[in-house]
Amino acid sequence: MERYVYHSDGSAVFSGYGESSSVTLALVSDELKRRVKILLAAYPNGLRLEAQGGADYFVYNLTVYDGGRAVTYYWTDGELPRELHYLASLLKSLNNFASRRSGVIFYVEVDKLVIKRGETLRIAAVVLNPTETDFVYFSPTPCSPDFRMYLRSSRGVEIELCPDGSTGPCIQVIQERVLKAGGSVKVSYSYMFGEVGTYFLEAFFPYAQWSEATSITILVID
Repeated sequence: MERYVYHSDGSAVFSGYGESSSVTLALVSDELKRRVKILLAAYPNGLRLEAQGGADYFVYNLTVYDGGRAVTYYWTDGELPRELHYLASLLKSLNNFASRRSGVIFYVEVDKLVIKRGETLRIAAVVLNPTETDFVYFSPTPCSPDFRMYLRSSRGVEIELCPDGSTGPCIQVIQERVLKAGGSVKVSYSYMFGEVGTYFLEAFFPYAQWSEATSITILVID
């Protein structure tokens, strides 16, 4: 049993397994509010999703306080509506940081969750270091990005996306990189869709697959 409480001022409190801790997440507070707003617009009265088979699964219970009323979202492991998935992907990273499982916050932003043929999706990969300690990681250098980004269709076609203005990674040697205390890295991507369907956006930080500090986030785009 784990419990996370996020406040509008950017503070967060974690409790579980006989431990508790508090952190300040002001750097990501606006993004969290934006995704909560998207979810509330799609499901203003909450949502309850039952388990989709299997004997063992995690249960998630999210309560949002909106204008004096409590709105509850309940789900288990499995497919989620895109608006809930978008918020849950950010909460996963925030939870890992608040419970000290991760030393950074990593997430992916998109400008829309539903696309039409011929439209371009704007994507941003973001990593934040809200701590007072530098975060050291390794990545191929000198021209490889900090993030690895894939777009996978429901038919299994996989495309590695390159940062805007880049022709792709050039893996030569391994470089030690440092994300300064209180610092951030943000890289922009874009992709024009030639066909409609469901796509899975999978992002990794850092780029190197073998890194012990790998963080992964997945979004669903329809």
